Amino acid sequence: MRGLNSDRFWPVLALLAATLGAILGGCSVTSISDFTPGKVPEVKPLDPGLFPKDYKTEVVNFLRSSLTTRVKDAFIGEPVLKTLDKVPQYITCVRYTLLDNKNQPIGNETKLAVFLGGRLMQFLPGDPKLCAGLNYQRFPEIETMIP
Repeated sequence: MRGLNSDRFWPVLALLAATLGAILGGCSVTSISDFTPGKVPEVKPLDPGLFPKDYKTEVVNFLRSSLTTRVKDAFIGEPVLKTLDKVPQYITCVRYTLLDNKNQPIGNETKLAVFLGGRLMQFLPGDPKLCAGLNYQRFPEIETMIP
């Protein structure tokens, strides 16, 4: 019986294994250039003017991890497109009253939420110029959070 010629056997086995892995893994390869080392896939730029349809959920999720005290009298503005640093972006503001551990008011907060590509990107101290004139509505979702 003859031994396997390793110069021919292993490269063929490696090619078969890669092909089988791609088929079983559901890989949809359109060309060999998809496997070119060093090739970076094209990334679409974020659209700063994309309306943040889930803005309340994103703000709630952020505040859930960052609030250190309970709040009451919470309001959120409907996002509006404003120019920040020469780029039109959707912003909104969140206003609420901070409570101490006995549920007594200890101060008011206004925060500015900046969205990019429809997603919350920054949560900053409120800017009176940017927060003025927004269409505010009650925001009870954050009043029930317990830090």
